[in-house]
Order: sequence, then C-alpha cells, then structure tokens
Amino acid sequence: MNSTRPRRAVRLAAAVLAAALVGTLAACASADSSKPAGPASEAATGPWEFTDDRGTKVSLPSKPKRIVAQVHAAAALWDFGVKPVGVFGPQRKPDGTPDPQVGSVDLNTVKSVGAEFGEFNLEEYTKLQPDLVVTIMYGPALWYVPEEAKPKIEKLAPIVGIRLDGKSAAESIKKFGELAKSLGADIDAPAVKEAKADFDKASADVTAAAKGNAGLKVAMVIGEQGGYWVADPKWHGDAILFKELGVDVVAPGKPDASFGFEKLSWEQAGLYPADLVLEDARTLGMTPAELAAKFPTWKEIAAVKANQVGNWRAETASSYKEYAKVLKELAEKVKSARADVVS
Repeated sequence: MNSTRPRRAVRLAAAVLAAALVGTLAACASADSSKPAGPASEAATGPWEFTDDRGTKVSLPSKPKRIVAQVHAAAALWDFGVKPVGVFGPQRKPDGTPDPQVGSVDLNTVKSVGAEFGEFNLEEYTKLQPDLVVTIMYGPALWYVPEEAKPKIEKLAPIVGIRLDGKSAAESIKKFGELAKSLGADIDAPAVKEAKADFDKASADVTAAAKGNAGLKVAMVIGEQGGYWVADPKWHGDAILFKELGVDVVAPGKPDASFGFEKLSWEQAGLYPADLVLEDARTLGMTPAELAAKFPTWKEIAAVKANQVGNWRAETASSYKEYAKVLKELAEKVKSARADVVS
C-alpha cells in the first residue's frame, strides 16, 4: 500500500469532498408501478415514505419491493428480513470468499452493480428495475454512490442514506430496523428477537468485563504502509457503543474530524498508550504479523509487547446479529487483558 492514508480514509475524503461540492439532493421521488415484484418485502399497499439521515423524506406511491443496497446496508436489512435484489460495494475477498461486510447476504441470489469505490454499473442497475436504493453515509457522503452517476441512479429510484459516523452503532441498528419495518419486515420475528437477545447479552458481558477490569485502556488503530492511525472514539459508531458499555477507548489528541483518525508516523506509534490494541482486521490492511515483520516500532508498542492485540471489526454491518459477534469477542478480550500494561 503506497498511499499515506488508509484506503477507507481516502474513500472518505473523496466522497465527503464530492458531496460538499454538489450538495445533497432532498427531493421526493416516484416509482414505476409496472415494475415486477421483488423479494424485498410483502405486497405494497398505499403510499410509502421514509425520512433518512440527511433529513430527506423519500416518498413513493407504493411500498418499494425491489431494493438495491450498498453491502453494509444490504447486510443490515437482510438480518431484519428484507432481501435486496442488487448490491454494490465490497463483496468478495481476493480468495473469492465473502467480504466480512456482506454479513448473511447470499451473494448467489443478488446481482452486483459494482464492487469498487466509484464503480456503479448503470446498465445492470437499470435491468434490476429498482424501486429504492439504500446506502450508508459518512458525513454527507452517500457511500459508494458516485456523484457523477447519482442523477442517473435517482432517475430510476430514490436513495435512502443512513449515517454511521458520530453516533452509536446501536442507533444505526435501530434506524435500519425502522427502515426494514417500513418496507414490510416483521422486526419481531423469532430470528430478529433472538439476535437482539444475543446483542443485549453480549452488551451486558462487555459492561461486566469492563467493570471487572477497571483501568484497562483500549486503542482502536489501523497500521499500514503510510503510518499508524488512531481512531477517534467520538467518530466511529462501534467505538461510541464500546464507550457506552463502559470500555475506556483511548482518544487521540488531534483527530481529523473528516475521517475520525489521527495519523501518526511509525516513530510516533506509542504516543497514545493502551493496555489493549484492537487493530483493523479488514483484508485491505496489514495483519499484526505483517506489521511486526515490516515495522520495528509496532513491536515496541506496549500492548503488542504484552501480546494484548485483538481484532477491530471495522465496518461491521449494522444488525443485532453481526454486532452480537463483535461484542462477544470484545467482552472476552477485555475480560482477559491485563490492565497494568500502561500506567
């Protein structure tokens, strides 16, 4: 990786700046009632509307049935019982297995309209005859929706955006639940209730672990070729949730408000001491073993020397099912870590 920013930060920069330049469209849209029914929800009855996290009220003459969604949004909706017909954004790892962001989405049953940032296949999108597009947001940016293609995308179907930064992951999950319910999903279905119970239990376990290991400091970081990035716990939804549950997440002193990180050189990697480091587990980054082999200062970080490194499951889909897994893993890490690695 030759960039000076992690790829997610680069994507954030491009998207946020593009959105700022052109502004946010806040208009109601209509759907073509002749479109074939899709598997997204029950039969539509009467007009439908939903207000997204831009404050945009999306209105349609009937409940949308054919949904195209960014993979994070698709995974969140899927776990609430809404199955999109198309997806865009990261779907498979280099070895062909599903990207972690995909969650429970069956990639064999949905059509891809693009996998890379800035890629959106309008021809395939048109063939899907969409009623609605759903994506996530960081700041004002509609994630993986190219600004130059946005007018053509919205000509066929309106866009709903759900923001992830600056609020707890629990709030984002709730918002996706509200959207799913409006689309006809039974959010009290046994599978959803079971996932919520698992989420609540895992949340309680994290709180108990944090209380039982008072003083433990946790840093959430990305280590890569261009430097060492420390996450701002006021920006990232998962970090906000962790703090709500009692985890002491280390805050960098000078985070970039646009990206939610402070970038440090590798020589500065120990600037913000922590007993436990959660390092980006996505395939776009480097593994702890790769970091140890390439950057000597990684091995000098206190938590690394103490063998207290865990996974940061960045970009986990906003669903109770997926976050229950993250919280279970976090609870175990917090419970087993030593709190005396740094003073």
